[in-house]
Amino acid sequence: MVSYLRISNTRVTTKRLIHYENTNFLGRLHGGDMLNFLVDTGMISAMKVARGLAVIASIDDVVFKKPIMLGDIIDIEAEVDYVGNTSMEVSMRAIKGDEVLVEAFATYVKVDEFLRPTIVENKVYAESNEELERYNKALKRRQERAENIKDRIRKRYDTSDPTYGLRYRTESTYFVTPDMTYDGRIISAGKLLKLMDDIGGALCLNYISEEGAVVTVSINSTSFYTPIRLSDIIKIRAGISYIGSTSFEVILNVIRLDPRNFVEEHVTTAYFNYVRIDKSGRPTKVKEYTPITEREKQVYQEAIERRKKFLKS
Repeated sequence: MVSYLRISNTRVTTKRLIHYENTNFLGRLHGGDMLNFLVDTGMISAMKVARGLAVIASIDDVVFKKPIMLGDIIDIEAEVDYVGNTSMEVSMRAIKGDEVLVEAFATYVKVDEFLRPTIVENKVYAESNEELERYNKALKRRQERAENIKDRIRKRYDTSDPTYGLRYRTESTYFVTPDMTYDGRIISAGKLLKLMDDIGGALCLNYISEEGAVVTVSINSTSFYTPIRLSDIIKIRAGISYIGSTSFEVILNVIRLDPRNFVEEHVTTAYFNYVRIDKSGRPTKVKEYTPITEREKQVYQEAIERRKKFLKS
């Protein structure tokens, strides 16, 4: 039987006290931990509507508006703004007092025991003008995203390395253990994003090779093409695509390897943006970077176009 839930009734709030393990040496919250908080809270809201397991399919541009510090207490809120056939549009935000520090929007898909998409029987409705506005914005995001994911099957099996030919690149391999999963079957999207953020940040720090720190300031829209399961092997490839006066863009490409047959699948490719800061937390200069090879020039120009598009949005 279909149930109709008011958008506000799908809200889930999680409270977080920022501990030492969540912060850098300046006592500032890691961007990867913030992403973890957001997408896990979003998943709970999606599951509340789906009445079953829901996995993330995509996340829109995320901007970190203000730093969150050691000892801060923040609320993470998530609500389902729109329900489609098998998917749900979820809005998430991190709040300190009355101030929104981070806002994000993601799509979650309800899956069955075999991790296949399945029908979401419940729907949501707007009961106020504010909720109607959010419903319409979610529908618009969904329509705009459809163009980007129409070839998701092809992308799932495209395991080419977008960081090849870059001088500043690295990669790391992980075995998916139970503590990395939601339910002993599928990896936590938040933990995956945290791993990606850590590797991207480490690559930037290697480039600096001096005293200082880098902080995550944003991630570009990201789609997930296949789930990662318990006992899978995941490879994360990272390459610096752009360096400005104080900032970096890093390509992060995730590949899933099924240990039963050693078939590889493309999980996601994302673009994380970092800024170098000094001991007082202010942006500080990065040594000059000039792309040399044709591959580096191509990737650098693509990054500039992404930055232009991001600033216009």
